[in-house]
Amino acid sequence: MSCDDCLLDGIKAKLGRCRTCAMLTFFIGLAGTLVWWWQGANTSVNALVGALFALSGWGLFLMHLLVFVWRRLTGRELD
Repeated sequence: MSCDDCLLDGIKAKLGRCRTCAMLTFFIGLAGTLVWWWQGANTSVNALVGALFALSGWGLFLMHLLVFVWRRLTGRELD
């Protein structure tokens, strides 16, 4: 998985640095949440797929935020 904006392949290199990658994970989580809610919130297999999709998107977004804050607090930024 590579990003056209930051041109990095490794997830360790992108976490907390690339704003575009973080926003994409936010929208993936939002889209999954909307699919889960629209499909009946736990009443069908489609709702379960939407919930898992949302959890993965929100999880990646949370990782971006945590690493961003950790890098800012510890001063470990790449120049």
